[in-house]
Amino acid sequence: MALLALALLVGLGLVVRWGNAALASSRAQAAADAAALVTLATADVAAIPYGVLPDDAAARRAVSDAGGALVGFEVRVDDAAAHVEVVVEIDGQRAAAAAALALPPPGLAAEMSGG
Repeated sequence: MALLALALLVGLGLVVRWGNAALASSRAQAAADAAALVTLATADVAAIPYGVLPDDAAARRAVSDAGGALVGFEVRVDDAAAHVEVVVEIDGQRAAAAAALALPPPGLAAEMSGG
């Protein structure tokens, strides 16, 4: 009987541990998604074609508000879009997310920036 009780306690402990890991993983993914999106949502779209890239300040705030840390951040720009990739860690769980923002055509970008 004692062996059965011990086995149940160990099993229950594993279920709780797996549940906590799943919750942390979900929180990390949500924070990564939010960080990638808020980076582009707060970016100056008209300035990006001129080399003014979004920094990681908004992403760091979003991740910090979720109780995590931003451990990776990259912005790259091609002819058509700005891309951001982030890596977040919360309670030992890492998650990555990426987002892209279409850039206005060059002529429109100049009009938007007042040039």
